[in-house]
Amino acid sequence: MMRKLFRNIHLWLSLPLGLIISVICLSGASLVFERDITHALQRELYNVTPPSEGAELLAPSQLESAVLTWAADSLTLNAVRLQDSPRKAALATFRETGKRQLCVDPYTGEVKGWAKSYEFFRTMRQLHRWLLDPPASRGSMSTGKAIIGITTMAMVVILISGVILWIPRNRKALKNRLGVSLNKGWKRFLYDSHVTVGFYCTVFLLIMALTGLTWSFDWYRTAAYSLFGADTDAGTLRRLFYTLHTGSWGGIVTKILYFIAALCGGILPLSGYWLWWRRKSLKKRA
Repeated sequence: MMRKLFRNIHLWLSLPLGLIISVICLSGASLVFERDITHALQRELYNVTPPSEGAELLAPSQLESAVLTWAADSLTLNAVRLQDSPRKAALATFRETGKRQLCVDPYTGEVKGWAKSYEFFRTMRQLHRWLLDPPASRGSMSTGKAIIGITTMAMVVILISGVILWIPRNRKALKNRLGVSLNKGWKRFLYDSHVTVGFYCTVFLLIMALTGLTWSFDWYRTAAYSLFGADTDAGTLRRLFYTLHTGSWGGIVTKILYFIAALCGGILPLSGYWLWWRRKSLKKRA
């Protein structure tokens, strides 16, 4: 009885929202290596050479002073952020330019230039966060943002119900659930791929979904941040949730795992649609 309930939950949430889940996951997969690709294409801006062995970086106050001198009161400085490598430029952001970043040599304070943002990644980000319907102002709601948030909440339920349905009844069934059959025809391969690959990706997809919801709903972000105590800085928590959401917390290894999981997350609804259609067709013939 309980399995039937979870099967219905899994099915009737997936049918109307599966395509949106595919869009969220596939656009998210395309963004996993955005920073790596952007930095590789603009090495002259993002990379710096230390002037000497053991050279020390400028103090944050000195970097800020150099940037403010360059801006000459025409821009309001938000922050100057050092990157995680002594061979990477510092990044300055300004109130008037949004997320646009200015690359600065952290050893000399020399302004290297504005980093270029690529249209493909901007489009994928808008698709991933707002279904190409961005809010009118920061922090406000839009139809696209609401659809993404509601679909992501439903995705959490779909994933959990999928794991419950995956749980085998005996040891023999467990062996089948852990592997993908390659010699029993393409129909069995698709079924095994949906069930088994879905199970292996669930942990990563849940992390992405649960952290991603902090950008969709203020009430959810407040509740999630409160788990870490009232004294924890909101900016620190935002960076923590961002690294957990994007897979950057473990370097290239976790990025690859997140990319694969997001890619599979985009394909799972499509294979699910096929399984549903095939089951329905077989019932009609019977």
